[in-house]
Amino acid sequence: MNFEKTKQGLVLIAGIAVMAGFISKQTFTKTNPQSMKPVYELAINQSKDGQHQQFLDSREKFVEVLGKESATLNEGKWAPFFTVAPDLPLEQILIGMTHWNSMAGFGEAAARLMPQPVATDYFSSFNPLAYALLEPVDGQPFDMESIKKTGNVVEFAIRKGKTVDSFGEKREAFFKSLENFDGYEFAREFKVYKLNEQGMPNLAENTQAVIIVWENGEKFQAAAPQIFPSKPYVEFAEMIEVESYFAAFPSK
Repeated sequence: MNFEKTKQGLVLIAGIAVMAGFISKQTFTKTNPQSMKPVYELAINQSKDGQHQQFLDSREKFVEVLGKESATLNEGKWAPFFTVAPDLPLEQILIGMTHWNSMAGFGEAAARLMPQPVATDYFSSFNPLAYALLEPVDGQPFDMESIKKTGNVVEFAIRKGKTVDSFGEKREAFFKSLENFDGYEFAREFKVYKLNEQGMPNLAENTQAVIIVWENGEKFQAAAPQIFPSKPYVEFAEMIEVESYFAAFPSK
């Protein structure tokens, strides 16, 4: 899967974006219709060594301020318990997701928030593992409450296709096969926007994120050993490179 290489690239891009302040240029928000559609900000961060409590405390304060922004519609966090990179300390990692009313709203709020001490304290406490802005592929609304239920297992993945049809028939066959497993609830695909060095969101070529929800940990654990060696999964996995993958529980 070449996870380490892609992870390093994500860290570099996200790190630059963090330092740049996540600021979307006004030329983007005024002229691009895309800027007015709802987006979902996905951030997967690992606390710096010896700073985990600072990471948790500063994140809580930052989210409190973030929630007061009118463009913020929902927010949640998840604690991962499984990933494909064996060297990652999962106890230091949190997955955060924020529903924004629009790309423009996100950019305007970021411009206000990032210079504040509550933001600089938070962002100095972690190393970013993955960062993206997501838009549902099907164009339909996505209810974040559907992935915040206590006890659910939520899989988050960002994948880049190796060919133009990577998210076509093989992808459909794999997700259709998941319906045969007890505990599988639903999956949603998203377009992926990444921030460039100027903090501008750009659509990532042939890249999609997916969120998969399972009823509980027991049913996920029972299904996973059967899924990963299955023909539908293997055939789809051959067509993609996984940039980031975590299975997680909703966290208060």
